[in-house]
Amino acid sequence: MIQWVVHVSLERIRSPICVVVGHVDAGKTSILDSIRGSIIALKEPGAITQTISSTFIPTETIRKICGPLLDRFKFEITVPGLLFIDTPGHEAFTSLRKRGGSIADLAVLVIDIMEGIMPQTEESIEILKTEKTPFLVAVNKVDKIQGWRSDDKSFLKNYKDQNDVTKNAFEEKFYSVISQLSMRGFGADRFDRINDFRTTAAAIPISAKTGEGVPELLAVLIGLSQQFLHDKLKVTERAKGNILEIKETVGLGKTMDVILYDGALSRNDYIVIGGREPRITKIKALLLPAPLSDIRTEKRFTTVDCCCSACGVKIVAPNIDGVASGACIVGVKNQQEAEAVLEQLIKEKEELEISTEADGIVLIADTIGSLEALLNIFKNYSIRGARIGSVAKEDIVHSSLNKDWKNKALVAFNSPVSAEVKKFAEESDVKLLESNIIYHLIENYEKWLEEKKEEILKEELDSLIKPAKITLLPGCVFRQSNPLIVGCEVSGLLKPGYSVFKFDNEIKEVGEIKQIQKEGTDVKEAKSGERVAISIIGPVIGRQVNEGDSLYSDIPSQDCKQLKKHIAFLTTTEKKILDEIIEMKRKNDKGYGL
Repeated sequence: MIQWVVHVSLERIRSPICVVVGHVDAGKTSILDSIRGSIIALKEPGAITQTISSTFIPTETIRKICGPLLDRFKFEITVPGLLFIDTPGHEAFTSLRKRGGSIADLAVLVIDIMEGIMPQTEESIEILKTEKTPFLVAVNKVDKIQGWRSDDKSFLKNYKDQNDVTKNAFEEKFYSVISQLSMRGFGADRFDRINDFRTTAAAIPISAKTGEGVPELLAVLIGLSQQFLHDKLKVTERAKGNILEIKETVGLGKTMDVILYDGALSRNDYIVIGGREPRITKIKALLLPAPLSDIRTEKRFTTVDCCCSACGVKIVAPNIDGVASGACIVGVKNQQEAEAVLEQLIKEKEELEISTEADGIVLIADTIGSLEALLNIFKNYSIRGARIGSVAKEDIVHSSLNKDWKNKALVAFNSPVSAEVKKFAEESDVKLLESNIIYHLIENYEKWLEEKKEEILKEELDSLIKPAKITLLPGCVFRQSNPLIVGCEVSGLLKPGYSVFKFDNEIKEVGEIKQIQKEGTDVKEAKSGERVAISIIGPVIGRQVNEGDSLYSDIPSQDCKQLKKHIAFLTTTEKKILDEIIEMKRKNDKGYGL
C-alpha cells in the first residue's frame, strides 16, 4: 500500500505547478475539463489547445474528488491546491522560465493507451529529459478497451469489476506503453504497484471522458509533491512570476496574464519586468479567475487586494507596451526596492549577453531564462554573440564576420525572425536555425555541421582525379590524331582534362582528354557503362594506342592518398579501378608512396 510522509511546517507552502504535456488529441485539456467540469476542449478550434493557460484546483475540490483515496493513501493535504498549466505542446518549457529552468514543478505526460507513444509524445519526453522535470504518466482513454465498464470514478474499484478478458486486454495495452517508456530510458509502472517513486515513474490509467482515474491522478500528484518537493514549495518574501500573455481587455486596456510562482502581490505594489528592456510599473488592479476556471477563457474575474503563489492572475498596470510574453516579473513594495531590482535585472541581462569579435556562433532568445538555457546547451561551442530580443539584420552581419564556416550560424530560441531577415541570412551565407524547442536547436546545429562537412568534403573530392578506365571500341576511330577522336566505353568516372596512360609491363603516358561527347553533345563527365566519343591530345592511333586498348586516368600520389582516406565516397567500380591503378603505379615506380 502507498504511504506518503506528512511534512508539518509553520512555513507557508505554495501550490505545486503542474504542466500537462503530450501528443495532440491525447486528451491533455480533456483531463483538466474532467477535473473542473468544463468543456474547454470542445470549444477549441479543432479541439486542439491553441494557447497556454492556467487553472487552479483548490484543496477543497481535490478532497471532494479524491474522497476515500486520501484515507487509503494515509496522508493529509498540506498544499493549498494544484496549479495546472495546459499547453499546446511545449510552451510551458519555452516561455515560462526562471533562472535555472522551467517554472513547472511536475509534469503530467498524457499518453493515449490505444495509440501509445506518438511523435509529440517523443518530443515531450525529450523536453522532460532536457529540463530534468519529474513527471507522472496519465495513460488516457481506458474506456476504449473492449468490454471496459466505468461504473465508478476510481480506477482501482473499476479494475476489480472487469472480467478476465477485459483485464487481459487492458494489461496488454497498458504494459505496451510501459515498455515503450522503458525503451526510452524511463522505468515506469502502475502507481499502486510501485515500491520506490524516486526511481519509477507512476503511471495512472484514466479516462478523461468518464472521469475514471482522475481521483488517483490528483492523489498521486499531491502525494508526490508533498513527499519530494516540500523544500521547493517553500514561499519566499519576494514575489516572482512569468508573463503568460499581454492582451487588450475590454474596459481595462492592456493587461498581463501572469503565473505567480513565488511570494505574494498586492495592489499598488511595484513590478519590475525583465526582458530586452527591463522596466518598472505599478499594479493598478489584481484580478483572479474563479477556482477551476481557465484564465484564457474566463470572462469574469474577481478584483482582489492581494494574491499568493502559486496562481494565475491578471494584472492591470501602465507602461507595458512592448513587453514580451515569457518575461519575468518581480514584485516589490516601494520605488527604492524597484530600482534596486531593476539594476539587478539589467546586470543579469548584461552578464548573459555577449558581444565579441572572436569566432563563434550567435545566439538570440526571447527572455533572460531562455538565453540562459540556450547558453547552457551550447556551452561546448564558441559563442561570438548572445542577446535577448528578435533577430535583426545586424545579428546576421555579426555572424557573417566569422572566419570559420562552422561558426557562420545564428541560433534563435523562441525569438521572432522576419521574412526579410531570413532572406538576408540566406544571401549572407549564414545558417539560420530557429525553434521554440531547445533540444531541436542543438540537434539541428550538429546535423548541419555534419551535412556541411560532408558537402565540403565532396567538393574537395570533386577536385581530385577520379579512378577511370576507358576501353577504345573497335571500328570507332573518327580521327587518327591531332587530336585522336575515338569511341570508348567508360568504367569509373572520366572528365575532360584527365591525363591517361596504358600499362604494358610499364606505364606509358598517352595524352590528355580534351573533350567528351555523348550523342553529339559535349558533357562534363562520363560515368560507368556509358559509351562516349572522346578526343585525346597527343596519341596517334596505331602507334601509342590501338583499338581495344584500355587506358587509365593518371592519378597523382597525393590524390590517391585522399581517395583512399575517403574511400566510402567511391563506387564499387571506382574502388576496383583505384586498386588497379595503385598496383600498376607500384610496379612501375617503387617510390609511388601510399
